Amino acid sequence: MTFDRRVLYSATFMVLLLIFNPLTAFAEGRFISLDERKVTLIYYGSDEGSMKNVHFLDGTLSGLFEHVELVNLDDVNAEKLRNSEIIVFYSAYEIDDQKKLNLFSDYEGFVLGIGDGALHLPQFSDWTISGKQSVFSIGEKKLERPMEILKIEPAEQMEVIEWGQKFEERFPVILKNSAKGFVDFNTFDSERRFIFSKSLFSLFQLEEPEIHPAYIRLEDISPVSDPKQVSETAAYLLDKGIPVYLVIIPVYINPETGKKVTLDDAPDLKKVLEQLVSRGAYVISHGYTHTYHSTETGEGFEFWDSVMNQPITALAADESVAKIKSRDEFSSLEEYGEYLRSLQQIESQYTKNKLENSIHSLTNWGLPPTAFEAPHYAMSSNGYRVASQYFSAIFGQMQVSDTDWKVMTAPLFISSPAILNGMTLYPETIGYVNPDSLDPIGEVEEVLDEVAEVPGAVIGGIYHPYLGMEYLEEFVSLFEKVPNLQWIELDQYPHSVQTDYVQISMPGDGRILVKEEFPWQTKITNYFKDNPVEALLWVIVAVTGIFLSIFIVYIFFLRIRYRKQLFEERN
Repeated sequence: MTFDRRVLYSATFMVLLLIFNPLTAFAEGRFISLDERKVTLIYYGSDEGSMKNVHFLDGTLSGLFEHVELVNLDDVNAEKLRNSEIIVFYSAYEIDDQKKLNLFSDYEGFVLGIGDGALHLPQFSDWTISGKQSVFSIGEKKLERPMEILKIEPAEQMEVIEWGQKFEERFPVILKNSAKGFVDFNTFDSERRFIFSKSLFSLFQLEEPEIHPAYIRLEDISPVSDPKQVSETAAYLLDKGIPVYLVIIPVYINPETGKKVTLDDAPDLKKVLEQLVSRGAYVISHGYTHTYHSTETGEGFEFWDSVMNQPITALAADESVAKIKSRDEFSSLEEYGEYLRSLQQIESQYTKNKLENSIHSLTNWGLPPTAFEAPHYAMSSNGYRVASQYFSAIFGQMQVSDTDWKVMTAPLFISSPAILNGMTLYPETIGYVNPDSLDPIGEVEEVLDEVAEVPGAVIGGIYHPYLGMEYLEEFVSLFEKVPNLQWIELDQYPHSVQTDYVQISMPGDGRILVKEEFPWQTKITNYFKDNPVEALLWVIVAVTGIFLSIFIVYIFFLRIRYRKQLFEERN
């Protein structure tokens, strides 16, 4: 049999490409090969603190496993358990529903219990708990403050993954065998999230990834940003081969005058941004105005009412806003539900308007957005649902409460948490350079060192261009010292941004394809919306033109009438 050499060479090239280009091994923006086992994350407790931990667990697990289902204990049944290969059960509270707990008696898959309440599962019924104990370190990690743990005595042989230590005494904190495991954490604040995330590779026998995905966002670029500072900071990164993520607010609103400033009013900045995009910079939509009520663009919120600390309840920020009513103010649950649905419809329409305005404005200016970032990361669960209709990728952290914007969390891995309704999260993990800090770079470095200890964790950070070059070189050097760091190139993964009139697609091969189909009415509306002063001038021109036309027509008919009159007199 004979072979075409071109076929042989092509095949060889493809094999080498797969071996030496690790990006091809990861789909949907992931740097970790996702495990195919079906995981069900079951939780008990719906208070704000519990749900923050649940969403962290969901985000973390969905960064490691392809199939993760989030289920409240009340909704668990025998069939759900049968279809699960791994059960992760979280509860910080005592569970008194014995009927539900009995469902787990016949489960034969691996069970990971997390929190004090998980010890009520039948899998841990023969364990002895002899009180509580404070520890000062876990493994080699010294804790910021003492941590209280249970004094656990398993009935069977267990491998201890992490020990808690108090002076010379040791107590198991994370342990497992072939059938089950237990994590003695009720919460994932502070050091716990790093310790837990790292332990998952041992708990589930997962291969530890060697690569740390990384990105730097240039944050809060608006029409009043200094073009020189934006150009200087972005060019420095691009010249070093570092992808640039331009987080852009299309419209600036002056809080004192209410005047809108767009990129059309900032031609120098617009030119800089166009040049950066032509060099490969990515644009992230940071809302439309980054403000709500009368706050300044960049400082205020946009998709959350920070004054009332509640979801958006008015289409216009200057409308009078009242505090959302509570259940006891209604005579029936149905009436209360209808009230909440009406508010949600307002929030949905407001969010749609803002996102579409942002996408359309940026695209019209030749700056097509590739992802979304909510201002201050503040957005309700309904807001995320609406955003997922437009964006497939989101950067930052997650607000995981519909009653308090300060309740936020983020996994350390690229993931698709259930609350984001299908969007892929590229988490911010190391914070930003704060010039008001006593040690702006040292603070970031401290967090980065902790993140870098977790295999496969994202090193995601923020730099504000208004700082100029003062801290940027040191900031970048922190990233460069991390072994096996790999910069995230968003166009290497399949993502999309879309509205009824704009489709921005990234097939995953380095291309960003933009398709615009605006009706002429929409183009005019969008132009006038972004340029109200010019709109007023055009209205004046139009009105003047109409009156001038009427005057000319009047003169014309008057002249005809006069000539007719002269003709009749001559006759």
